[in-house]
Amino acid sequence: MFDGIGSIDDVNSVGSPNDIRYGMGATAELESYAAAEGLESVLLVTDEGVLEAGAADPVIDALEDAGLEVSIYDGVQPEPKLALAEAAAAQLEQTGADAVVGIGGGSSLDTAKLASALAAHDEPVREMLGMGNVPGPGRPTILLPTTAGTGSEVTHIGVFADGEDDGNKKVVYSTHLYADLALIDPELTRSLPPGVAAATGMDALTHAIEAYTSTLRTPYTDGLARHAIELTGEHLREAVHQGEHNDDARYGMSLAAMLGGQAFVNSGLGAVHALTYPLGTECGLGHGLANAVLLPHVIEYNVPAEPERFADVATLLGVPERDDETTLERAHRCVDAVKALNDDIGIPNQIRNLEADVDESQFDAFADIALEHSQHNIDRNPRRMDKEDIIDVFELAY
Repeated sequence: MFDGIGSIDDVNSVGSPNDIRYGMGATAELESYAAAEGLESVLLVTDEGVLEAGAADPVIDALEDAGLEVSIYDGVQPEPKLALAEAAAAQLEQTGADAVVGIGGGSSLDTAKLASALAAHDEPVREMLGMGNVPGPGRPTILLPTTAGTGSEVTHIGVFADGEDDGNKKVVYSTHLYADLALIDPELTRSLPPGVAAATGMDALTHAIEAYTSTLRTPYTDGLARHAIELTGEHLREAVHQGEHNDDARYGMSLAAMLGGQAFVNSGLGAVHALTYPLGTECGLGHGLANAVLLPHVIEYNVPAEPERFADVATLLGVPERDDETTLERAHRCVDAVKALNDDIGIPNQIRNLEADVDESQFDAFADIALEHSQHNIDRNPRRMDKEDIIDVFELAY
């Protein structure tokens, strides 16, 4: 018997990149891949910070050792706008590169995905927004994350900011955005600052927990999500505080991010991602940090709907069992475990303690924004949620 939604009678589809390779030093796989695919030139899509930190150096060296001509687009910014993907696509067309190599955090990887599609199709970028509107495959795309959190290397999603009409996020969903090669090399995360490691790591945990409790979960996504939760509980603290010197922690969190990405892209997310939407668009709060501060409070709201699932999460996060506790009591200890994890990696558990211009008077408007722009995430949340419920969670988190 399966514990969760779905049964042996269900048929579930699975979306994934064509080729996933991971492990310490996996960047070296670029040479054999380029030779097998007959690549001669690539456009590297990244941001200035990744280049300055030297995180891209092993990738550039591997590409050049493989005899490839490497051009670089380094204009990616946090919360990238659609115009950046258009600019990267224009450089891709100008250079005539055979393939796109995205390296960096989720912003760089998403920009690389969309630039690949734009360069291959004479289609305005706004026509590609939404679900299934990319007309066909783009240029071959290789994605290498330098953070351990977003899972963008294994998703078919691109998230962009856009100031032309408003500050709302624009999302592209298409199976044509899956990477031809997702290359996860934990060594590329060596230069990750502790604060970024903390925020991106909590992003990975949020993906995994929401995938595990989503109304669209499957036995396949359960396995991925459970392992991602367990890995995060085991390794995130060390990845933040010892990351430069702890190979096990870097490996564990890189794997957790990849597994969490594969889980949520096949199961959907939940209310955490709905409520972080206005914190990002209206207050400029980073996505991972917003997820981290909201996660325990959304879990607390959701526990009554899925006590067995959240009791499982507590176990996976290493919470010791008590002989006299009920399943519901253990599920609530999951909230305490997430709060303790935030404490240990330097992330506040209350919005008011963040360096962000957020006021309680905004919560009514925030709820409207979440419902308007992220209803799909609310629909997949394990407990029903209306506007008043959203406001209550914001107030609890404040």
